[in-house]
Amino acid sequence: QAEDGIRDSVASRGLGDVYKRQIYNGVVSHSRLIPKSHSFSYKVYSILFNIDELEDIQENCNLFSYNTFNFFSFYFKDHGKKDGSNPKDWILEIANNEKINDENLEIFCLCYPRVLGYVFNPISVWFVYSKNILKMIVYEVRNTFGEDHSYVFKLENEAQKLNHKSKKLMHVSPFINMNGEYQFLTDLNSKQVKIIIKEISEKKHLLTASFIGKAKDLNDKNLLFNFILYPLLTFRVIFGIHFQALLLWLKNIKYCLLYTSPSPRDATLSRMPSSA
Repeated sequence: QAEDGIRDSVASRGLGDVYKRQIYNGVVSHSRLIPKSHSFSYKVYSILFNIDELEDIQENCNLFSYNTFNFFSFYFKDHGKKDGSNPKDWILEIANNEKINDENLEIFCLCYPRVLGYVFNPISVWFVYSKNILKMIVYEVRNTFGEDHSYVFKLENEAQKLNHKSKKLMHVSPFINMNGEYQFLTDLNSKQVKIIIKEISEKKHLLTASFIGKAKDLNDKNLLFNFILYPLLTFRVIFGIHFQALLLWLKNIKYCLLYTSPSPRDATLSRMPSSA
């Protein structure tokens, strides 16, 4: 139903209305279909901001800082090349490689913030706009083994945001093998965000993971509200991952982690095939 609703509302509109800093309160859901059913959901929140506006956000939000400790924070070293450099440069490098003109690009990041200095982002999503038109999406994916992989999608038209796919190139769950494909459906505006990822394995629908959230302004009032409501967001995310892994193990789901981990600093990229 969520997918149908997005498709019905899309048409060919631009997305100029997302040029706003936001907090998206919503629900993360996972539903595994094979070989045994397993579903769960929990409430979380993500922040959306223009990477060029971090200084302004810091000046206007007492509870938020970048590259320094606060109740909520965003650190360059958590994203991109993970070496402390501005992830904007990393995104611009990707854009250049994709032959996207990097003049006047607007770069937005949707991610979990650090809370009291701690964060784990299973996925951060970068939206790159030119003249209010979405040109590229980058899904920065991490697992609990210290690895990360970024899936890059250059969009030729608005509709592609609802249907883009890539071969699976990094383990996320050790209970799912590497013989799979991801199908992405993403919609973002100033009122809500919907990110739906289907994993297809051996031509069978194995898993659907999603985040659906409603927008609020990114300000101290709403940050404080979320801190009171979810004071241990990072712990909630990490505990949830390991607790669900335990339940899968108790259901006798096969453990499939059969590869040697690369260096956690060797962030890798994959791109959407030109035919997609």
